[in-house]
Amino acid sequence: MPKPRRTLAAALVIGASAIALTGCLPLPPALPEAPPAVTAVPNPSAAPEPATGDFPYTVDDGLGDTWSFDVTNVIADPPMESGEAEAGTFFVGVVVSAEHVEGDVDFISCFDIFITGDDGQTYDWRDTIDVTAENDVYYADDTAFTDAVAAVQLPEGVEPDQVILRSTYGHPEVPDTVIDVN
Repeated sequence: MPKPRRTLAAALVIGASAIALTGCLPLPPALPEAPPAVTAVPNPSAAPEPATGDFPYTVDDGLGDTWSFDVTNVIADPPMESGEAEAGTFFVGVVVSAEHVEGDVDFISCFDIFITGDDGQTYDWRDTIDVTAENDVYYADDTAFTDAVAAVQLPEGVEPDQVILRSTYGHPEVPDTVIDVN
């Protein structure tokens, strides 16, 4: 015949196991949810996003750099410090003002600048890297700058229709910022 202490000990072990299995013990705390990702605001008519800069367009490349910027002007034949347009072409200056909201990579490393012409072709600022406009965007300050110029070469007779700023590191997940030229 079993001894009463052994019976009591077995009953306590079985009872504790039953309590643990029925969920009477508290669960560990839940893990916190990840913060929502900030995305680019590709144009003024887009859905409102949290604004983090002073300019109408704010782009987070998803890798640590966020820039707020505006294309303040598009001008034909911007003043140049060095270089000239190839025969049968001319320069169009994309004038940009910007503020570095977060990160440490300069503007021109974070963005590719394009112009779509009225001929349907897209022209790249990097194709004219060997020329320098006055107040060239290549030499713009890493924290903030006003009216820096990116000179893009277009064929004679082609007019700019759109300016496109594309996140170099965030593309294609980060939408292009597309600005119509009036």
